[in-house]
Amino acid sequence: MNATPTTNHPDQSDAPLRGRTLLVDVRQAAEMLSLSRSSIYQLIGTGQLSPIRIGRSVRFSVAHLEHFVAALALSRRRLRNLVVRPVARLKK
Repeated sequence: MNATPTTNHPDQSDAPLRGRTLLVDVRQAAEMLSLSRSSIYQLIGTGQLSPIRIGRSVRFSVAHLEHFVAALALSRRRLRNLVVRPVARLKK
């Protein structure tokens, strides 16, 4: 019996990623989020965005940017659901 290892054909293993950009630079991230480049660097500084550094290049995973936006939307929905109700005054 001759066992041969099975390997994925290169065209099959990356099929879900074909045609999809994985990483974007600061300018592209700013465009995607409708922000300025300075705002992107501020988000990096505060730890809200985590860049991928390749040498001196700063890149962002598109999936990370999508998650960032989804998390912002979720936190805003949660804040909206917090209803501040006035405390009823006690009559004396």
